[in-house]
Amino acid sequence: MTIDSMLAQRAGRARLGAQSERVVQLLAQMPQFASYASAREVAERAGVNVSTVVRAAQQLGFEGWTDLRGTLRAEYLGSLVTTGAERPASSDAAARMLRQDAANLAAAASPANVEAVRSVAEAIRSARRTVVVTTGSGTGPGQILCYLASIYGYDVQLAAGPATTQAVSVSQMDERDCLVVLNVWRLTRALRSLTRLGRENGTTVAVLTDLRSSPLSADADHVVLTPIEGIAASPSLTAMSAVVQAILAELESTPTRASLGRVEQAWEELGLMDEQA
Repeated sequence: MTIDSMLAQRAGRARLGAQSERVVQLLAQMPQFASYASAREVAERAGVNVSTVVRAAQQLGFEGWTDLRGTLRAEYLGSLVTTGAERPASSDAAARMLRQDAANLAAAASPANVEAVRSVAEAIRSARRTVVVTTGSGTGPGQILCYLASIYGYDVQLAAGPATTQAVSVSQMDERDCLVVLNVWRLTRALRSLTRLGRENGTTVAVLTDLRSSPLSADADHVVLTPIEGIAASPSLTAMSAVVQAILAELESTPTRASLGRVEQAWEELGLMDEQA
């Protein structure tokens, strides 16, 4: 039995509230994280308090979080044992990481997600300007989106720096603009507040997050799921970067090709490229 099916089976026999359901969804989506996380870490990721995590575990028929975590760990470790010629068991970190990223990409390519990507691209295309806000490692995919979209001719800027600086950018947005929020791993209070500020200003809000039940969803017009499951403590950004590239692919059009041509011409005129014979 998989972790997904085990949790679904137990949840079907329980009366879970909205917050407990959020905890269960997190456990199903991030089995490796759940197998080793503390109740507090799970609570922070799910956007609930610790007592909700403990109560959810008890509603599922366990004594508490420690008991549930032990079962999740056993199921997760058992799922890593593979047989057959196609995928031999391997302790090679590189191979394991590539397999995990392939699984993340497959999950990100769901029909609902692809439709959400199209909606985000249309929001950026229609906006007067787009501001991207994120924290930590989300800056990488955020910079890719801003840099390439700007080459395509769109006004897309990354609001970098401390939360006070980010708040300046978001506070000046209105219904003509688009706010793109990238949330990787733990959700900060600042990112949640910035998302709410964008909503209050009438801005179209798009969220890229690994949590199906992210607290940011309440203030979002569009939500794209970007799995970040890795093979160690740190998250993988492969799926989020791929989603960014998918958004850019939707933005690519005849006008963007013309903009790209002008940018390349400017590079040539300025002698910025080192031409190799």
